[in-house]
Amino acid sequence: MANPSLQGLRVLVTRPALQAEALCQMLAARGAEVRRLPLQAIEPARQTAAAARALVAARDARWWIFTSVNAVRFAAQLDQGVWPATIAVGRATADALERRGCTPRVPDAAYSSEAVLQLPELAEVAGTRLALISGEDGLDVLADTLSGRGAELTRITVYRRVALPLSAAVLDAALAGCEVILLTSAEALAHLFASATPAQQHALQAVQLVVPSRRVVEEAARRGCRRPPLVPEQVSDEAYVHCLEQWHAASSERPS
Repeated sequence: MANPSLQGLRVLVTRPALQAEALCQMLAARGAEVRRLPLQAIEPARQTAAAARALVAARDARWWIFTSVNAVRFAAQLDQGVWPATIAVGRATADALERRGCTPRVPDAAYSSEAVLQLPELAEVAGTRLALISGEDGLDVLADTLSGRGAELTRITVYRRVALPLSAAVLDAALAGCEVILLTSAEALAHLFASATPAQQHALQAVQLVVPSRRVVEEAARRGCRRPPLVPEQVSDEAYVHCLEQWHAASSERPS
């Protein structure tokens, strides 16, 4: 093992199955005991024909703003044409756009909606046509702020997350001895708690969570989670792993 920085740490990864592999491999390579419990599946938007028409109609927008890798993937399935200039919320999203041949604009430091809104290209957008391409739970802070700045904003939904059923037995097995749970959204956390028995909810409240954003931190607090969730500096596999490494090292140094 090249870098046993997470040796023995029991980590539950709840990402959709198709998106979890690389992260799980990185965690396992560092000695973590990885468990997988997909909480959601990623599916095309309900109205794919309407989304495809909206993408074509937005071809003259100044920027297409993509909120996730899934937004890029499903938009590419619907529209094989030449896209306008693009903006990516995160590094992984930017990488997906680059693989499609785009040269996306991406924040230099933090990868978040707030960082995207600080890009100089979006500072003065009154009367500017923009398209926000996302899932059904698209980033409201982006849409609200850009509309507030006077942009002619079109929201295009190209995918949706679908909650997967969880039995008490499956959840018991996943939580047994679990020390850390990696979550991808507030909706995933809410689904996890809604599927849990009262005893399982009590166990969830004591586990260390790693979450992508302040919104999920707030959902965790609302659910009674007692440990402040960890939030990586960026939404990327590498950032999640680095965040866990720092936490695990600090935890190991504390007296028991």
